[in-house]
Amino acid sequence: LNTAIRLFFENRDHLSSYTLAAASREVTDGVIQSRRRELYQRELARVGDPLKVRLSHQEEFKILIKPEFYKNCLKLEHKWQNFLKHADEDPDAEIEPFTTKLLALVILTAMKNYFLLTQHWTTEMVTFLSWIAVAEPQLVKLAPGDVITEAIAEMRSGISGDPYDRDTLKNIYTAMTTFLA
Repeated sequence: LNTAIRLFFENRDHLSSYTLAAASREVTDGVIQSRRRELYQRELARVGDPLKVRLSHQEEFKILIKPEFYKNCLKLEHKWQNFLKHADEDPDAEIEPFTTKLLALVILTAMKNYFLLTQHWTTEMVTFLSWIAVAEPQLVKLAPGDVITEAIAEMRSGISGDPYDRDTLKNIYTAMTTFLA
């Protein structure tokens, strides 16, 4: 998942970044299912309301998306993943390219799974969360005083234009790799 994030910020090989993020999400979905009882208890203790416990992005989708559109949403979510996985069935098939925004959402859902399992963010993940909170502020809930909230404020002050701009992504990647060095 960290490699997917690095490729995202390098703004190259989005196909590999997507594949890594989707595989990470799929693997962590499986681990979450195998530890469901334990994770449910931990999340229930954290949020205090059984109606607010969500152990996957799909459970959140069920709450946010009208039932008649839920299956189509899941189909769309796996559209590119299935296309890549089943290329041998129709090797001449074509699909429209996925967008940077779609890639960001796949990475975000994979990160949610990772955090649910580990209760830890890597430097790449903090950087990505900070960036997406600037790029798509409607997607991220913030807690005052949280380390990510502070990182977002710092990143927001450093981005003056389009957060999806190639130069912006490159600058964020450079700052992140400098920090990791």
